[in-house]
Amino acid sequence: MSEVIDAVESPQQAARRLSAPARRDGFEPEALHPYTDDAGNALFWRIRLKHPDGSKWIRPMRRTADGTGYEIGEPSAPAAGKPLYNLRAIAAHPDAAVIVTEGEKAADALGKLGLIATTSGGASSANAADWAPLASRRVLIWPDHDEPGAQYGREVAARLLALGSTIAVIDVAALGLPPKADAWDWWKARPQTTAAEVLALAALPVLPAAPLANAANLANAERHSQHSQLPPLPVPQALERACALVMPQTEGSDAPYPLGALGPLAAAAAALAEGAQVSPAMAGQSLLAAAALLVQGAANVRTLSGHAAPLSLYALTIAQSGDGKDTADRPALRPIHDFQREAGQRHAEAMQAYEEAKSRRKKNDPPPDPPGPAPYRIAADLTIEGMRRSFAEGVSAQGVFSTEAGAVLAGHAMTPENRTKTAASLCGLWDRGHLSVVRAGGGRTERYGVRLSAHLLIQPAALGDVMGDEVLSGIGFWPRFLLAWPAPLAPRVFKPWRPEHSPDMLRYWADCKRLLSRPLPDDCDPLPVVELDAQAAQRMAGFFEDMEREGRQGGLRDVQPFALRATEQACRIAGVLTCFAGAEGIDDQAAAWGAALAAHSLDNWQAALSGKADPTPGRALTLYRWLVERVGWVALKDIPRIGPSCLRSADRRNDALDRLEALGLVEFDGQNVKAQGVDHARR
Repeated sequence: MSEVIDAVESPQQAARRLSAPARRDGFEPEALHPYTDDAGNALFWRIRLKHPDGSKWIRPMRRTADGTGYEIGEPSAPAAGKPLYNLRAIAAHPDAAVIVTEGEKAADALGKLGLIATTSGGASSANAADWAPLASRRVLIWPDHDEPGAQYGREVAARLLALGSTIAVIDVAALGLPPKADAWDWWKARPQTTAAEVLALAALPVLPAAPLANAANLANAERHSQHSQLPPLPVPQALERACALVMPQTEGSDAPYPLGALGPLAAAAAALAEGAQVSPAMAGQSLLAAAALLVQGAANVRTLSGHAAPLSLYALTIAQSGDGKDTADRPALRPIHDFQREAGQRHAEAMQAYEEAKSRRKKNDPPPDPPGPAPYRIAADLTIEGMRRSFAEGVSAQGVFSTEAGAVLAGHAMTPENRTKTAASLCGLWDRGHLSVVRAGGGRTERYGVRLSAHLLIQPAALGDVMGDEVLSGIGFWPRFLLAWPAPLAPRVFKPWRPEHSPDMLRYWADCKRLLSRPLPDDCDPLPVVELDAQAAQRMAGFFEDMEREGRQGGLRDVQPFALRATEQACRIAGVLTCFAGAEGIDDQAAAWGAALAAHSLDNWQAALSGKADPTPGRALTLYRWLVERVGWVALKDIPRIGPSCLRSADRRNDALDRLEALGLVEFDGQNVKAQGVDHARR
């Protein structure tokens, strides 16, 4: 990628430059979709490439802050939401029916017939868009022929009903389209079709009485009713609605998960993904995190910088409810849970014998030998106190695994008051295997040579404001996580599958048991160090230079902290795979695996954070939560003084309050403010 951006570079030239790495990987250009305002002024673009194997590469492109060039990313979304596609055509034809499709490619196909077509983007983009331009219009929704498409259609309909639009939905089942097909596929098969024929397609009317399914849909319908009274909800549902209203909705990456880069875990991951019908990314993350939990107590890894680092990994997987988080995680962790059950029973018996020996001990008898630490490898929780107790009483290498990580990220450990301390402790464990805890009542715990790996699986709606939290980003918390955000699953078929009948899963479990049979040291710092061989070091050096160039001057500037840490992530992944396979050193193949998986995570982070540049939504949601806790009126002047730390200035307070007021989430009384839409009697 060029390090100097030509000031007169066209959007088409910029798209070619920014997509060069993907084109080198075999992706072929399909389109450059411009998003404009209703006057036709360009706001941003979406680059679309497709691989011969069917996978897609879709990225937003915006102008740089100084206006002299282009970069990957979207501009900050207005409070009302992201703009729709083809706004100029919508505004120019106020009496025409508008067709809503899932994706720009389908909208362009209908546009070639002279129809007015628009979209908000991908299947999960409806809730983040500003649908006001379609208020009171006649709208025909053409969903893709799969469950994510149907869900997109329902979400769009809910938004438009609240705006007084007249809506019908194309009955895609009646069109005879294959699964996943869309308006583009229909048009491609019928190149001679006319606009009138499209408008005459079988459609199902959507009546204004259609119910809104959940708090998020309720939020969508209310987003444009700024001055209406929000119906009071119990506190948890009110906070969920506020999150849906305030926070920009993001999507993961369309990049395929590099399953083959899992090396010794690849066959088991493929078997798990196919048998359990979960995404390859979810299967891969589950197995990789479990492998890290097991090998972090056996070795350390020499990174490219020369220091010995823990083989610990933190993984974050974002997936919709029903996409198989438990289904993937249970088989990955089964041998560890089996080991804990058996070892825990033996430890309990040893503790009982120890207590009995102490009770029988006579005055001059030597004290009985206490049993070793509790053998549990999976820690109980992610709070600082929980980690302190777990490492004080347990083994030196542990893991935090949760398929309902929303409870973790919304719990006590990650409240605005505790986030920095919790994140700093987790960063210290990832960096050096060092846990330092100063207790409020006095006393200090210093634990060296410990190891912690983690895999947090979470639904997008449960992310709240933590992903865009500027404090967490500033201290490098999220860049230490490997992210996978796979696309929602297509409808599954009934297919009984038992992992114990899979030869690949049995081999994986056998490898896990081999590693579990090794005793853990009290101190993991002096463990053997897995080294990069010459070719592996050369490959990692090239990866490092790519990340430096792209992170500081190229297309990864918007995720620079992630890019600059990607090489260490790659070394750790390569070390985990090497040790899990029982090899002694990292060769070029393992280095390539590590780089591929680190790059995939970086790709997902870039897609996920492309709309997170504006910190105001996160601050607004933090303020709303704080106001909800106060129950009644709060003086405006008190917010910078005693409110959340991210709002300790009047400007930040005012920006957050403006956002909340625009959405009807707060009420003012002179110099006081309180949260709206909360039934405090129902918690």
